[in-house]
Amino acid sequence: MKATLFYNYHLIGDVLLVNIDNDSLVDHYESKDDVVIIYSKDKIVGINIFNFSNIVKLKTEGRIVLPPDTLIDIINTKCAPFNIEKIDYVSSSGFKVGKILSVENHPESTHLHCLKVDVKDKVLDIVCGAINIKENMKVVVATIGATMMDGTVIKKSELLGEESYGMCCSPKELGLKIDYPLHHLLEIDDNIEVGKDFFSIERH
Repeated sequence: MKATLFYNYHLIGDVLLVNIDNDSLVDHYESKDDVVIIYSKDKIVGINIFNFSNIVKLKTEGRIVLPPDTLIDIINTKCAPFNIEKIDYVSSSGFKVGKILSVENHPESTHLHCLKVDVKDKVLDIVCGAINIKENMKVVVATIGATMMDGTVIKKSELLGEESYGMCCSPKELGLKIDYPLHHLLEIDDNIEVGKDFFSIERH
């Protein structure tokens, strides 16, 4: 079972949110001790684990992008009394280092651009409105299926008639608290390998 983890003590309290399906309507709950299993009919759509700081101290303020295996083990252990399918270990975040191969003006817009972006295993068509776009620039690409910091899942989209298969990201969209110009993509060091998981890169 795949899930996305969120924790923000200041906004929602000492609760680890395990989101499994954001699109289904919630109709009932099952709880034991500090764990609440959230259902839509017979399908599990989420898990809330309260008083989580009693187990692990988390410094995260939002999505936990690449949770360590030990954190997944804790979730599965806490949920064991419910006899539900285990949460899978996370091998990648879905945010890849990409290289912009070409930039063309969108035929129906004065501020959008149509990009070809290499993410190693494929070249993606992406529509983007950032103002610092240029050819050969390395950026962070949220690929289809990636979950953004606010819980939005990236899907194939169409902007003014042009298909887009991902999103090039700004620092804010990546949850980075750095001083960066507004409406600018985060520019990645040219030494970083195309296709590498951005959240696996060691940053100082």
